[in-house]
Amino acid sequence: MAQRQTGGRSRALVFLVVSGTAALLAVAVLYRIILGYQRDLEDAQRPPETLKVVVAMANLNQGITIGPEMVNVAEIEPAYVPDNVFHDVNDVIGRVPAERIVQGEYIRMERLADPNAGIGLNAIIPRGQRAISIGLGGGQAVSGFLNPGNYVDILLTIQSEKLADKRTVTMLQAVKVLAVNSRLSVDADEGVGQDGTSHGASVMVALTPEDAEKITHASNAGYITLTLRNDVDVTKQVTQGAQADKLLGKQEEQVKFTVGSVESKVRKRPIIVKPPNPTLTIIKGTNETTTTVGPNK
Repeated sequence: MAQRQTGGRSRALVFLVVSGTAALLAVAVLYRIILGYQRDLEDAQRPPETLKVVVAMANLNQGITIGPEMVNVAEIEPAYVPDNVFHDVNDVIGRVPAERIVQGEYIRMERLADPNAGIGLNAIIPRGQRAISIGLGGGQAVSGFLNPGNYVDILLTIQSEKLADKRTVTMLQAVKVLAVNSRLSVDADEGVGQDGTSHGASVMVALTPEDAEKITHASNAGYITLTLRNDVDVTKQVTQGAQADKLLGKQEEQVKFTVGSVESKVRKRPIIVKPPNPTLTIIKGTNETTTTVGPNK
């Protein structure tokens, strides 16, 4: 009897130990789950990590030195920060934009001119190129809509006494405009003379030394016209130029005139019709005889 009680107590003790262990394990698992949810909630409530990025506070035009009031620092999440940006305004102040930077845009290194290139127009001239000024009239400068930073094609019109020598050709395509008159930026005012009237446009473009020689010679051989391009479309196309005699259709008129002259000569040529020789008919009874008379008899 005592052995049976001892065995029952042992089984009960084992059951209690197993139950207690299972309960402790369940509590530990539940605690870890609750702790994980709490950490997730804290991570969601914690503000995201950010990086300091220099942005433009106003439109920054090419050739204009950046001042302290033109830039500021913004806190941006790392996932939205591109490469080659500035993180300190002191690295940007005093630099010159090589192209126009709009308000709110990140200041990237490739958008600024070489810090050793100087200031103003000198800083925005690409390496290996030259800045050359082209004097134009109002109509030749796209009616005043031309601004620094635009891309243009340069056309040359050659004047001559001979109609066949008058022609217009596209000399250069997708040429970047550095300045218009005294303007290095879009927002600057046009220069005017002392009499208060604006004069012909003077456009500054960036060219290689070889192209600069061509334009200088072309300005003396004829007159130059600029055609405005889309800033995105800088693809160069092959053109055949335009000649005055072809535009007027002179060659076709010569051909037509020659053909008309031949036709008129053919129509005016007299037509000679020879009359038939006279004939004589002799009837004898039932017999009939026809005889030709005259010089061809």
